[in-house]
Parts: sequence; C-alpha cells; structure tokens
Amino acid sequence: MKPIKRILAATDFSPLGNAAVERAAMLAAGHNAALRVVHAFPKPGVLESLLAAGDGLPARLRAAAREQLEQLIGRAGAASAAATIESAVLEGSASEAIATAAEGFSPDLVVIGAHARGSVRQFFLGGTASRVLSRARAPVLVVRQQAQSHYARVLAAVNLGPDSARVVDAALMLSRNGAITVAHACQSPFDGRLHDRAESARQLELLGVREAEKASERMKELLATHAHAEPGLQGRVVRGHPNPVLFDLAAEIHADLIVALRHNGSRIEEDIMGSIARLLAYHAPCDVLIV
Repeated sequence: MKPIKRILAATDFSPLGNAAVERAAMLAAGHNAALRVVHAFPKPGVLESLLAAGDGLPARLRAAAREQLEQLIGRAGAASAAATIESAVLEGSASEAIATAAEGFSPDLVVIGAHARGSVRQFFLGGTASRVLSRARAPVLVVRQQAQSHYARVLAAVNLGPDSARVVDAALMLSRNGAITVAHACQSPFDGRLHDRAESARQLELLGVREAEKASERMKELLATHAHAEPGLQGRVVRGHPNPVLFDLAAEIHADLIVALRHNGSRIEEDIMGSIARLLAYHAPCDVLIV
C-alpha cells in the first residue's frame, strides 16, 4: 500500500456514514493527507418525481445537505486537527458520487460506512459497499465503529502469497504502532475430497499437518521481511476455513481493524478471497480495510 496522501470519504449522514468521515479526518491528520468528503444527492428528476414538488423544495434540500456536510467536516476536522478538507454534494448514487469525486483526485484510500442492520437499509447500503469495493482502485476502509482512537489491535489476514506483504504494510500504516496479528487460515487442498472417507482420516490429518508446517515456514519468512516492526507483529497459522477462523481470531484479540486482500491473483482464488473480503466488510465486528 503506497503512502496515504489523499483520502476520499463518503457519508449519507447516517451514524456510520458520519463515523466514516470522522475516521477519515483522523487518518488525514495522522498522515498529513488531503481529505475530500462527498455526499450523494438524488438527481433532480428523480427527486422531483419522488416528492411531486415543483416549488423549489429539491434546491432547499440540497442547500440543507451542503450545510449539514459543512457542519460535519467542521466537527471532524476540529476534533482531529486534519489539515486540508474539502467537501462536495454530488448528484447520483453513492457509488457514482465516489467515482466522480475520485476523478482527478486519485485517492490513496476510500473510506465508507458499513451498512446498517435493518434489512431494507442493508439492501441499499450493502449494494453501495459492494459496488465501491469492486470498482475502487484504491484500498477501501469500511467503517463499522465510532472513531474514538487510533487502531490499536489489528488482524491482518494473509494468504502467504506474493501480496501478503502488502496486507502487512497496510496494517502497519493504519495501526500507528499498535499490536498486529498476521493470520493465515490453513486448509489442506484435499479436505473436501477426503473428508467423508473414514479410511482416509489419517491421510487427511497428515496432509493437514504438512500444510500447516509449510504455512508456518512461509509465515516466518513474511514476518522476517518486516523485522523492523517487531515486537508489534505476531504470526498465527490456524487450521480451518478462513471464514470462521478470521472471525474467531478477531473476537479473541478484540480487533478494532481487519485488513484483507481484495483477491489472490487467479480467477478461482479471486472468487474465493473476494467472497471472504465481502463477508468481512459486511459482517465483521470491527472496521475492515480491503487492499
């Protein structure tokens, strides 16, 4: 992950949307980065048809949105001493607003709020998050908690492939010397094939042990490349599927941030890791950074 010099944040004025702005301002202050905050406002035709109004109500609502946005970034900037903050109310969907704001700004990090828990709201904001995660070129930070302090307990989920160092670098960049657990969920590639064959139980166990040993060696190599960060880094290799393993580890260390890869490289691996990244973004108990 390259140095953070430009941060783009979006809010819908929900509690989590505003928390995303507060977190973005905190990060901007810590990295001396420029911050651009946007709010998506419905296009005039859509808004007028919904309100059935022709008396200037959409214009007044837009002005109110601008004022609310200015108040929000004023509070966030004052609380975090962020240097440069600019704002804009843009037309269209949230994902369209983020794409428009990114043009010419080229953010190094995009910050958005996680969806709410209600089924209707989850449908709309969940769809927004999915589109942002799939389209954004920069890492995406999905905020699920109020930004009360810097990240102190970070879980970095790695596949021990070539991009794993990028995950650790991102964790180090956002943690500000916090404790980082670098975790790998180790599965034998033959688990699915042999699981239901009683006569292969011993073979399955031996394969699992062998894969875990190999993973432990690769973990040592990965941590060695970040020796300058010791003793903040701790490696964990756990046998099992990534989904329960990562959630269990996050609960165990009381993680306030999880960092995960958007994908692993190959199309099959991308489908697998992509589903894990989306699962974390939607359901993790803390903030999630997808790189």
